[in-house]
Amino acid sequence: MSHPAFTICICPDSQLLRDRVKTLIAARPFEPDSRTGSVSGSMGASFSLPSLSWQRFVFWADEGLTATFWEHLTLQGLFASPKALVLRNAQALPADSLKQLSPVLVSMSSGRGGSPIWPLICFEVGFEKGKAKIPVHIARLPFWLAAEQNGWIEEIPGLTAQTLPAYIRAEAGRHGIAASQQKIQQLAHALPPDAAAVTSELAKLALSTDAQGRLPDDALALAEHSRELGIFELMRIMQQSNDAPAAWRQILEDRLSGENMVFAFISILLREARILWQSLAGPQPYLPPQVAMQKKMVAQSLGFAGVARLWEIALVADKGIKTGERNPDQAFEMLAADLFTLFGRVRAI
Repeated sequence: MSHPAFTICICPDSQLLRDRVKTLIAARPFEPDSRTGSVSGSMGASFSLPSLSWQRFVFWADEGLTATFWEHLTLQGLFASPKALVLRNAQALPADSLKQLSPVLVSMSSGRGGSPIWPLICFEVGFEKGKAKIPVHIARLPFWLAAEQNGWIEEIPGLTAQTLPAYIRAEAGRHGIAASQQKIQQLAHALPPDAAAVTSELAKLALSTDAQGRLPDDALALAEHSRELGIFELMRIMQQSNDAPAAWRQILEDRLSGENMVFAFISILLREARILWQSLAGPQPYLPPQVAMQKKMVAQSLGFAGVARLWEIALVADKGIKTGERNPDQAFEMLAADLFTLFGRVRAI
């Protein structure tokens, strides 16, 4: 099965995106075509080379289109392994960089599945009314139009209240958990619509199952506890009391194991910062009245400068991991310290 000349992946959930990219790459191994993959024998007979697995390289758009990216995209070695180039957060690329990338991708369309290079351009944006929120200037570029014309766009909406139970059921099966429909619904109420968080919690709950994979009656208390220690609750704790260290220790022990959960936490922090900003500047986020009032109180205590500082803290941690300056644990420790400082100043006012 030949692969697309390039693929556009749209998904707001980093875990779902990674899963889809891995599935796409695994499902379509590189198959050398008749021009490059046929070898003649001594008697004139020819045979095809076997399919090859893709070597995956990941690049981040907030680092720009680096020389290494361009080298992998445009240079093909004679005996090099086929390369799948995954560009994350492509929506963060400057308009000029996308215009520079577009004709290169379009030129690859003529080769179809014969090229040993497969770019997968990932746009990690939300969906609204079933449609991805792609900026107009991107959707009008030639590479985007070519992808639409050829069916090379993969859309993966994030989890919602409606789709979360089915995802939990599937992940529970993967972890060997035999959960009833009632427990699935209870988990859906307890867990956030975030694939990484769901996977982490189910892996933890799997440790408490019996020989038949059934959960004990009190196992859901662990998931409920994690929900209470969400980012908004942590901000309220840090703002109102001196109990934040205990809360952060719980998060470190129970939630943030490895790079995936650090990125998930940063993503949640950025989303919360956006909601707080909207609470101050509008448009008002759609929230239950009591929740909206609580968030507005936190937003007002932080002010515009404090909410902007939340963004800065999250993005510095994100950059530290992606550039290799810090490992995930070090990045999170600095993020925690910066949040302590920020909310300490708010309490002191």
